Amino acid sequence: MFKTLKSERLLFANPARGVSLGSRPSSVPMPLSPETIRRLTAAAETNPALKLLIALVGIHALYPHQARALPLTAIDFTRGRLTLGDIDHPLDAFTQQAAVDYIHLRHQRWPYTRNPHVFISSQTAHTRAPVTTGWMQPLLRGLPVTAQQLREDRILEEAAVTGADPQHLCAVFNITPETGLRYTRFFHPDPTDSDDVSGCKMETS
Repeated sequence: MFKTLKSERLLFANPARGVSLGSRPSSVPMPLSPETIRRLTAAAETNPALKLLIALVGIHALYPHQARALPLTAIDFTRGRLTLGDIDHPLDAFTQQAAVDYIHLRHQRWPYTRNPHVFISSQTAHTRAPVTTGWMQPLLRGLPVTAQQLREDRILEEAAVTGADPQHLCAVFNITPETGLRYTRFFHPDPTDSDDVSGCKMETS
């Protein structure tokens, strides 16, 4: 997804720097197929919530739970930044437009809500709670991808353009050495010939 957006000149720089990630699945991730990306792109054009979710997870590599709990204050249109804790990314044009479109829809549907989160629903609009996984799942229903796979595709794309260097993945995505090796195994199936990753930072949740 990230590679496709760059090829269409919607992105010009890597915005994923310093994002804190949580627990890791054990299987070796696989990149999204061109057909999956095409279907995601087509679906996102008619669904502002899905488009913003794709931007946050597929470009900025947020975990799904981070995207669901993202506060409105994290999107700073004045400074052009996406900031939250260790996350401090430039707000690329695709993400900015996706955020503008969704927030406009949000204000139209729930003009008096005081919910501090970016994503809200009819159940959370009158509370201060974030949306649940039950809100996110229907966004991807009928599409051949999960939010987790979308995030994995972003990290695999980073690995592909940086020589599958696990130390680089550790530094960019703040993941453990084991998780960095998990992504490089797609490119180097035999883990015994992987580079040393003793200098990687530890993953945080």
